[in-house]
Amino acid sequence: MSQDFAAACQVYYDRVYRFLLALSGDPNQAEDLTQEVFYRALLHIGSYREQGQMLTWLCAIGKNLWLSQCRKERHRTPTLADTPQPGPEEALSAQEVQNTLRRAVAALPEDYRDVVILHIYGEISLKEISAMKGKSESWGKVTYYRAKQMLKQKLEGLR
Repeated sequence: MSQDFAAACQVYYDRVYRFLLALSGDPNQAEDLTQEVFYRALLHIGSYREQGQMLTWLCAIGKNLWLSQCRKERHRTPTLADTPQPGPEEALSAQEVQNTLRRAVAALPEDYRDVVILHIYGEISLKEISAMKGKSESWGKVTYYRAKQMLKQKLEGLR
């Protein structure tokens, strides 16, 4: 099993890191959380149900660790209103666009935010996300569609 787990670490490490970076917005925190995910996964490999994808399981561990860390630090999920907005005279650099998008995603309701982050940053299929949430596949598709519409409205409002 340790060889299988080592192979999974190599395959999924970057994807779990990108997922946690999308949640936290902090590369150092994402790196620490990613290492903790794989440590905890190794400790609890016996609880892994092989009917689901390992990436889904690892991302669920990561999300729970991130939420736990947020609770410990008494941080709540950042919202668009929490972050200072650039002035209209400032040109948006690529980093500013990325930050604006991250804030818009963070401002989505929890289910919508989870689906967007897991699907885009975690590269997890909508079917797997729906299963992780205990919902139907159509729920995942509808939720993702609605989240994209909400993001479109928010981002168009910033123009």
